Amino acid sequence: MLTINNLCKGFKKKEILHSINIELEDGVYGLLGENGAGKTTFMRCVAGLYNDYRGLIQWKCDNGMIDKNFRDKIGYLPQSFDGLGELRVVEFLKYFCAMKDIDKEDELKEIDRVLESVNLSDKRKEKVSSLSGGMMRRLGIAQTMLGNPNLIMYDEPTTGLDPKERIRFQNIIAENKKNKNITIISTHLVTDIEYLSDKIIVMKDGNVLGVYTPIELARKADGKIYELTEEVYEMIKNEVILIKISQNVSERKIRVMSDKPIQQGVLVDATVEDGYLWISK
Repeated sequence: MLTINNLCKGFKKKEILHSINIELEDGVYGLLGENGAGKTTFMRCVAGLYNDYRGLIQWKCDNGMIDKNFRDKIGYLPQSFDGLGELRVVEFLKYFCAMKDIDKEDELKEIDRVLESVNLSDKRKEKVSSLSGGMMRRLGIAQTMLGNPNLIMYDEPTTGLDPKERIRFQNIIAENKKNKNITIISTHLVTDIEYLSDKIIVMKDGNVLGVYTPIELARKADGKIYELTEEVYEMIKNEVILIKISQNVSERKIRVMSDKPIQQGVLVDATVEDGYLWISK
């Protein structure tokens, strides 16, 4: 279990994280918030890349003991992942095996396992610099999985990926859910995590607003989501929050949020994204 108590982190005179308190058990967690919410700072504190934070970050083992060295084997994929481009893929992963202190006799078996998981087995002898952006991201995912760590964190992992690679990432995470660990996926896009996450951590302005199952988050906006015609929207647009405009073969539909009933609108089911927008508005 990952336990975080009163986590605060600032840079110079500006505080970025404000007294965060959460406990995470095995499962996949979406870390959801707009850019600048503090998600990257939060993950870097957990990973130990920042050590000048205030508060307590601990890993509690099943027997109740505190593992003070839990960061040694964390799997972490930062937002920007490059470098070591002159190495071949297998050499690149050996480097990370060494960092995680994986036994030499298990090294190649582990490398084969993670390359197969991300569908890069045929690239093991290629130079890292020759990989496409999507392949490079998959290689980054592969290094996080080395050694089956108890905690894996991905910071905006689908940024810059095309739709096919985004789906591939989701499939990799879904397949990895069978391993008992904590996986945290930071994003500002609800669609990246709503079907993957057991729970969603919502952040805003350095605060955690709550931890919800996807259904619980969607319910936060129950009774507040309407579809309007373009004409009705123009009449009341200053009284509602615009969510989305969609176009079908015959008309535009305007999806809005309102805490007051809209007689001229059609009340519709709330989605996970609606719930997120409602509590973070």
